[in-house]
Amino acid sequence: MYSAKSTSILPKVISGVLATLLLLPLLIFTALPNTVFGYTSATDQGVVDFTASAQRLNNTYQNLERKKQSALERLVNNILPGFSGYDEYKVTDGSGGMNQNWLMAIASVQYKQDLAVMDDDALEDLLYGKLDYSASITDRVLNISVWDLTPEAYMDRLGFSRAEKDWATLLYSVMAEDQRVTVGDTDGSGYYGTDYGDITFTNAETPVVYYNQTDARWGNKPYGKTSTIGRAGCGPTALAIAVASLTNNKVTPYDVAQWSVANGGLCEGSGSYHSLIPNGGRHYGLTVTSIGRDGKKLVEALQEGKLVIAIMTKGHFTNSGHFIVLRGVTSDGKLLVADPASVKRSNKEWDLRIVTGEASRKVGSAGGPFWVLSP
Repeated sequence: MYSAKSTSILPKVISGVLATLLLLPLLIFTALPNTVFGYTSATDQGVVDFTASAQRLNNTYQNLERKKQSALERLVNNILPGFSGYDEYKVTDGSGGMNQNWLMAIASVQYKQDLAVMDDDALEDLLYGKLDYSASITDRVLNISVWDLTPEAYMDRLGFSRAEKDWATLLYSVMAEDQRVTVGDTDGSGYYGTDYGDITFTNAETPVVYYNQTDARWGNKPYGKTSTIGRAGCGPTALAIAVASLTNNKVTPYDVAQWSVANGGLCEGSGSYHSLIPNGGRHYGLTVTSIGRDGKKLVEALQEGKLVIAIMTKGHFTNSGHFIVLRGVTSDGKLLVADPASVKRSNKEWDLRIVTGEASRKVGSAGGPFWVLSP
């Protein structure tokens, strides 16, 4: 146990911070469609059971600070028997530095997203397992310093295979750009209650069929087991806009969401993998080319009547991550968009610097953040 001196030197943790840190998987929140978002579509028994498990685990996470402290005490109590010749010990706690999204991703892979096994003991084991330390005796004082492993080192300690590491890395990338929209990201009162009807933008080289992901026709339909198209379906909606505009196939966001779930485009609870755009676009007969962050190529593509799907990060279009369609460029160089979450933003003109500046900087094997689509 800690002596009075040892506990007095432990850093004080700001209350409430750890409630959103340390292994709170994103799927917990998205597993609560009825409780949090008022969705009425979660009637399948499997989803109901999943929701109940998520509610139970969510209660467990309310005590994360206590679990962190318990894991730290467990480590110290395992260290002490290995030393002798000291009168007291002091602990410097430098843990808590691992990025929260890495913790979520590693936890998700470690427990295979099985909420049934992610209980108090399992979570404490994960918190304990990420800790490393050094210890030495000076003037009969045992000094123990504790810190977090790097994500790579932690996955090695857990015995992750290369495939598991890749899976965790992919989850981390997507969770860092969580595509779940909030009411503030949408057109407000129209959120899930509006049938947007038939909208076509004709003020650019290519007429664009517009879909809104929160449209009453499909916004409450599931996208995976734990979310809906309205909540996390900007990827399928953006792709549906491009396909319906560039081909004779008038697919809807619902159609593309079903294809995405069946073909690996869905990242459960968070939105869509970047790979949805090139893979889905080619499936629907489009030519898809990644142009990285090249603003010149972006403008040239739009001037040629092509469409560009972009993955955006926090800024004017989203509070986290969001797919949008770039549909044209004005004579004075402003960009026109089709934002799956907002007609209002779709009717504005945007500076190129805003779009390129707020586009994602995470570029993996799927390319991006800009994909040019053409027939």
